[in-house]
Amino acid sequence: IKFINVLYGNKKDPILSDVSFDIPANSITVITGEAGSGKTGVFDLLMKLNRQHSGDIYIDDDKYEKISDEDYYNLVSLVRKDPNFFDLSIKDNLMLVTESFTRVKRICDTIGIHNDIIALKNKYDTQINDSTEKVSKNLKLAIAVARTILKDSNIMMFDESIETLDEIHKRNVIKMLKDLKTDHTIII
Repeated sequence: IKFINVLYGNKKDPILSDVSFDIPANSITVITGEAGSGKTGVFDLLMKLNRQHSGDIYIDDDKYEKISDEDYYNLVSLVRKDPNFFDLSIKDNLMLVTESFTRVKRICDTIGIHNDIIALKNKYDTQINDSTEKVSKNLKLAIAVARTILKDSNIMMFDESIETLDEIHKRNVIKMLKDLKTDHTIII
């Protein structure tokens, strides 16, 4: 991924002003900075949620806006600190990105949330947005991380999501991402 002289945000007070950087393939890259420094703007651009005023963004030597939306959907995924879910069960939300429930359980177990899900009254059939059975914010976030890992996009982005997890789940996710970086580009 390459950003070349990117201007983004309000032209008079841009979030990113003439910013250039490379994110190497098959690596874990951490973007740091103070609040308002443009970290989320980088993710918004890479998700095609907004466009830059000037400059270029490349993925594998292709301008990212030239990649078809369908191909781009398969190439990139993002977890934000306040994830959204369909009004479905935990299982159904995770099965949207994979056909294997065995794989769902394996990833959830590796992250350390399988037992948390099994402890819920309806287990994987728990409606994630149902107000009668509260799914904790930490568990929802870990489920969103599991969904992104299950999607298996070449580029996985985590916008203030991993650091929000409790220590045990954070450690498990980081270990898993270290294993995945051999053939994924991971941005935190």
